[in-house]
Parts: sequence; structure tokens; C-alpha cells
Amino acid sequence: MNKTINKSYNLTWNFPVDPKFYYLVRLHFCEFESDIVNSRDRNFLIYIANDLAEGGADIIKWSRGNGRPVYRDYFVFVTCPVASESQKKVNLSIALQANPYDFMTKFTDAIFNGLEIFKLNDTSSNLAGHNPSTSLMSTPKKVLPPSPKTTNTESTRTPMLAIIAGVVSTVTIVMFLGLILVFRRQQKLKDSRPSSNETTNSSLPSVLCHYFSLAEIKAATQNFSDICIIRRGGFGNVYKGHIVGGATPVAIKRLKPMSSQGAHEFKTEIEMLSQLRLRHLVSLIGYCADEGEMILVYDFMDHGTLSDHLYQKDNPSLPWEQRLKICIGAARGLQYLHKGAMCTIIHRDVKSTNILLDEK
Repeated sequence: MNKTINKSYNLTWNFPVDPKFYYLVRLHFCEFESDIVNSRDRNFLIYIANDLAEGGADIIKWSRGNGRPVYRDYFVFVTCPVASESQKKVNLSIALQANPYDFMTKFTDAIFNGLEIFKLNDTSSNLAGHNPSTSLMSTPKKVLPPSPKTTNTESTRTPMLAIIAGVVSTVTIVMFLGLILVFRRQQKLKDSRPSSNETTNSSLPSVLCHYFSLAEIKAATQNFSDICIIRRGGFGNVYKGHIVGGATPVAIKRLKPMSSQGAHEFKTEIEMLSQLRLRHLVSLIGYCADEGEMILVYDFMDHGTLSDHLYQKDNPSLPWEQRLKICIGAARGLQYLHKGAMCTIIHRDVKSTNILLDEK
């Protein structure tokens, strides 16, 4: 309660970040004390990276009322000490202090309710961050929980940077992984067409992923009938099929005999995809490796590809809010692959034809 002491000290947080990158620091505020209703009732200073970012932070002035959330954005470049150019992490500091120059304020302390730090790019406009250490990459990571819905808030920003903010939606958007997920490898393995014995005896997973016989696949696709083809590609065809007595629609991908997808890569992909479970990623249901075939069975997405809805005139145009929700869903799928899965997975072919839409 001592005003003099309050004005003499900062409350400081340090966050380890990669040096030589630009960051957007977003601070969230909400004035919740009932006695604070007018501008300048609470006035404080904000320091970011040891520089004064706000000389008179006034939440009531920013939000225009008590109990109304607001956020402020600040753009900062994080330097690296000259003596430690090879340092992997440096601290980005955020400090709050009661305003020692404002003698009219009623409350000589500071508040701050939430924080987000967005890495942007480095001086070469490179969007890639520093690689994590080997110990971090080898540690299994938990699946990230779904983000809660955000509420519409009134916000103000510094003139240094404009950011488009969107409402987070719970719409289910899924990303089609296909056969383009890639592990970090020392060298590319030689492609080889598997024999029947080689594939069926290769200890493919059976717990997380169902094994379909070739007879079941043929029954589901009317013996690979052309009328069941829903997509053609360099890898082969994708068929719409039905399993469980015709009650469940699925997407069945059949590799061409001349596909460059070798037996080892086929096995690796099944083992990897069968462990990925996120509503923003198409789930792998099962596979078939009978008689030298390499076939993958996925959940079927009712509304096809995003490309169909953007470029085909027969489909109604997607409203911009729906497009934003699709972008958010796709971004969450990529975030899971990069950070939430047991190992780092790079998609390498993100485009509208590989983003599929379900019944929602």
C-alpha cells in the first residue's frame, strides 16, 4: 500500500526467445476493480525489451469502461549480445511499473491479464525459426488441447503494425496428408516396388490401423470402377468406397504400380499416420498390402476440396468468414504436425486441393 515503494520497483517477466527475430507482443488487459471507472484512476508504465513501450498505460481509456477486455500490440526486434553471437536463446523482458510521474492517479500499481508473443521473421525476411535441440525433438509431446472460443473485444494498436484478428471457430476443418508427409532423413531411400510377401510380412501396425483384404477393397470400390473415382493424381487414383456393409463412406487411395512410393516409405507412412489423431487432420482408417498392392483408407470428407469451392462455378461462393475459419483449421493442423506430434512432421504440399471439408 506504500505508494513510494510501488513507484520504485518494476514487476518483470522474462521469456526465452530466438534472437535476431521480429516479434509481435500482445498484452491483454481488463480493469476489474469496481472503484476504477475513470481515465487516469490507474496509470502505469510498460517496458518491453528494456525500452519504454507505454508512458501512461490507461486501461479505462483504452477499453472505454470497467470490465471490458482490451489488448495492445507492440512490435519489437530482439537483438543478440555481441559477446554471444552463437547464443540460441535470449530473454525478452516485459516489465510493469506504477507511473512515478503521475500524482493524480488513485491506484499506484499496475495490472496485466494475459500475454501472447508471436514470432514474425528475421532481418532476411526468413519465416523459419531456429531448429529445436535434439533432446527437444526426441521428447514425445502431448496433443495440444483445442483452443477456447474467443470473444469479440474492442482493441487498439500502436501504429507500428496492423494485424488482422479473426474469431476462432470450432468448425471442423481437416487437412489431407496423403503421401507427402516427410520425416527428416539423412538420405533418400531407394524406391522399390514391394512383393506380396515383402509387404504383408513387414510388421505393419494393426492396433491403431485396420488391415483390409484386397477382396474387401474391391467390394468397397466395385472392383476399382471408374465411376467410383473422385480424384486422380500422379500417385494414383482416389476412390469413394463404402465399408461396414455399405454404411460407412471412405476415401480409398490406390498407388499406381509405377509409383515412386517404395515399400519402406509405405510402411513408414502407415506407422506415422496411424498415430496422428486430431480433428483438423484426415484420419487414416486402414490399409491393404495384398498381392503387391499399396492402398490407404481414409475418412471420407463430404464436401470435397477447398479448391472445388473456390474455383468451380457450380458450387456457391464461400463467405469470407467461412474462408477464415478454414484457414484457422488448416493452421491448427499444421501446428499439430510441427509441435504437437511425437516428432516434427513437414507437410510440404499445402494447397487448396489438399484441404478437405467435412459435413460442417
